[in-house]
Amino acid sequence: MLRFAFFVYCIVFSTYVSADMPSPRRWKQEKTFSFGDIQIKQSFNSIKDPMDPEFKLRVYEKGKLLLQLNDVAFDAFFSSPDGGAFVGLSNSGWPGTAVIIFDRRGRILLMAEHGYARFDYCRETSTFIKEWYDAEDPQVRFPIFRISDERTPGITVKSCRGETVDLLDTVTKAKDRGEITLRDEINIHYGTR
Repeated sequence: MLRFAFFVYCIVFSTYVSADMPSPRRWKQEKTFSFGDIQIKQSFNSIKDPMDPEFKLRVYEKGKLLLQLNDVAFDAFFSSPDGGAFVGLSNSGWPGTAVIIFDRRGRILLMAEHGYARFDYCRETSTFIKEWYDAEDPQVRFPIFRISDERTPGITVKSCRGETVDLLDTVTKAKDRGEITLRDEINIHYGTR
């Protein structure tokens, strides 16, 4: 009986582990998000190496390239009401980007990655799943501009727990809980040996 239980455990565990591995399939895909004159194009290409595919993000205004980033991908993008800023969100641990905010000139205002930032996850696997916001109904809201003595409002998003949270506060807390600091990552990969 003990051997049978161990056998079943091994099958279940191996199924779980293999589900969190990249597909050996070689393919490519491009997805475009349009916001007036701004187009955000994301591409995925695993033709060369399925274990190390290319992820690219390109932002255009009327065909003119404003921003290009490698090794980033997001599930969805949201525009501010005036089209001046954009938010990208991801519940995926591959390639590891969680959130980006950039403006219509292509300047990155904020970017956070899983690993450097540890969000309050509802579901998580070692590679692919890093669920921290409600992907079905993210309710991204940009603040109404006002000058006051009160705390300045921020961009809000609906968390995976159903709460409306301030995006910048959430990223700050997640970075405080990060598994590795940027300093350590640079030292590990690029330090003099």
